[in-house]
Amino acid sequence: MRRVYLARLLSLICYLGLIAFGMAWAIWLGQLPREEISLTLLILVAPLLVPLRGILHARDKALVWGMLVAMIPLLHGGMTLWAEQGPQKVWGWVEFLLAIGYIVSGSFFIRWRAQREHR
Repeated sequence: MRRVYLARLLSLICYLGLIAFGMAWAIWLGQLPREEISLTLLILVAPLLVPLRGILHARDKALVWGMLVAMIPLLHGGMTLWAEQGPQKVWGWVEFLLAIGYIVSGSFFIRWRAQREHR
């Protein structure tokens, strides 16, 4: 039971962190031109908001959809890691690790909760 709770907590922290980090990156950290901020928010953050209600209520389908949508920041973070230098590379690591953290912890949460319910 404790591992289910910890996996749920970690998945929520990582998912909400992805949303907050996506907004912070688009507005302050990414050094984007002012004209590109709205488009970047639309691409990076808006898809994360679609399954948010179900993720907050721990619905399996929403968690899986959230994992699929988390591939966008995962790819963006990986691309930033590969292409950038200096402080931008650090932000790429943060985004990449938040996305991986959500995908892994969400997967374990679904699995462990299902195992607990079938006992």
